Amino acid sequence: MGMLPPPSPLVEPRRPWSFSTIGHWLALALCCLLLGLALAGPPEKLDDLPGEPLGKWLQLLVEDGPPMSLDQARQAVAEGRFRATPDVVPKFGIGARPVWLYLQVENSWRRAVDRRLQLEISWLDRIDVYHIHGDELISHWAAGDSDAALQHPRPGLGYVFDLILPPGTNELLVRVSTPDPLLVPLRLLDNRSAEALQTKYNYGYGLLYGFLLALIAYNAMLYIGLRIRSYLDYTLYLGSFVLSNLAYTGHGYGWLWPQFPGFQQYVILVLMVIFGCLGLRFASGFLSLRRHAPRTHRLIHWLITVAILSMTIAVAGGQRQLAVLIAFTFVLIVSTSMVWIGLITVHHGRDAGGYFLAAALAAMAGTSTTALAVWIGLPYSALTFHAAGWGVVIEGILFALALAHRMRKVQLARRQAEYLANIDPLTGLLNRRSFFSRANPLWSTALRNKRPLSVMMVDIDHFKQINDQYGHAVGDQVLQAVSERLTAACRSGDVPARWGGEEFVIVLPETQASQASQLAERLRATIEAMEIRSNDDRTFSLSASFGIAGYVDHEDLEQLIRESDHWLYQAKQGGRNRVAGNHAGLAAQA
Repeated sequence: MGMLPPPSPLVEPRRPWSFSTIGHWLALALCCLLLGLALAGPPEKLDDLPGEPLGKWLQLLVEDGPPMSLDQARQAVAEGRFRATPDVVPKFGIGARPVWLYLQVENSWRRAVDRRLQLEISWLDRIDVYHIHGDELISHWAAGDSDAALQHPRPGLGYVFDLILPPGTNELLVRVSTPDPLLVPLRLLDNRSAEALQTKYNYGYGLLYGFLLALIAYNAMLYIGLRIRSYLDYTLYLGSFVLSNLAYTGHGYGWLWPQFPGFQQYVILVLMVIFGCLGLRFASGFLSLRRHAPRTHRLIHWLITVAILSMTIAVAGGQRQLAVLIAFTFVLIVSTSMVWIGLITVHHGRDAGGYFLAAALAAMAGTSTTALAVWIGLPYSALTFHAAGWGVVIEGILFALALAHRMRKVQLARRQAEYLANIDPLTGLLNRRSFFSRANPLWSTALRNKRPLSVMMVDIDHFKQINDQYGHAVGDQVLQAVSERLTAACRSGDVPARWGGEEFVIVLPETQASQASQLAERLRATIEAMEIRSNDDRTFSLSASFGIAGYVDHEDLEQLIRESDHWLYQAKQGGRNRVAGNHAGLAAQA
């Protein structure tokens, strides 16, 4: 009987798989799966993503070394080096390192769907968008304003990339770099939402630019017509804001200078400084700071000079990050300075100071909100991003009211000057020059229509003695009292005036000489009954002489006045305090 060879000591018999071994392997596989899910996160379903910025759905990685390739970025995703952010719109400030964004979305449909990836900011140097499905790179887009060959921003919308997402899991990796304020308001929109957003922005920009251009045209025409420097300064100020807004919303690079990326990289910053300088220049001229606040005027010009010189040095030296810091800092300083100037103006009671302060507050709120929203300090949103434009709109309305208020003041002052040029300041009656401008049309009407017209000359008796005995102040009081009686006795169509010294003249249309004589007699009695109190509390009475001339066949109004003056002389020669007239004229009109 044969014997089995003994087992080799180097080979152990194979044991069957036990339940415990299988359990260990399953646990290990489960841990690996959970770890992978924890690192990468589950894919987001397309229908669950909002139309607002996707910051809370993104994972971010800031490059801390040489530029990363796509493969390196994907490896970083697998290693869990990307981190989530609590911000709706992540911001990284001025001069930040390039940033990678990662979004994994699940298309649960059985067909490919269209989506638009929108990055609203238009001043980014370089944007690389990678669309990966499975392990296959579907698409790669390169955009930015550092090279004219790169995809340009769409005016008002920023950078837009049209995606076709196949069914299943899609990965989007986006790399963004710029020395300007780096923020990533990233949206993933369907066609309907994208068109609605486009329409909303079109209406908004149309309203904004339409209002500002109308305001510019209005102030330009006022300057051409009135030659007041404030209108020109405000026109230039608004124009610089429109250009600045066109630049930072992408309209300028899309429409005006698409082939000049180098210009695009500095034009926003330069226009920000120009906008601030023109605002300070307008404030200085509008509020007449050179005359009323010379120290503030010199400070403003010093600030303008420093800003322009600093920006010139930064641009000439290619120091873009320095230019960004200068522009944003200067805008914030200007906003604060305008409010400070407004407070000084209100404190000193300057004309239209309240309007200016309210306008400066509106502009400061708008420009500061936008600057801090894209830089640091305030959360980014569509409202804060466009706050500068609507702040300037409110400011424009208030400045228009201020300029209108200033114009009304000028018109009132002109009318007051014209009034004082036509009115005797002591009595309030017309002076001799304005008397003829009012009386000549009445004479022409009477001559043309053969209607009656009379002239009455009045002279206060012994007026020189009143001045000598009681003083010129009392003499002025006498003139005022007599002029009040004459005015009270006149009808609305009559023209009373101070002829000179203590003499008065009244043209009485539709009045016969006999009627004028009766009126003169009543006035004579009224003046005779007056009592004037002197400075030493004594009272004295007055009297006046009257000369009446009615129109018969006189050649002109001056001849009729000379005749009336002749009869006044006769009344004074006859003993004063009486009425004398052309008795032939009286009879002819009776």
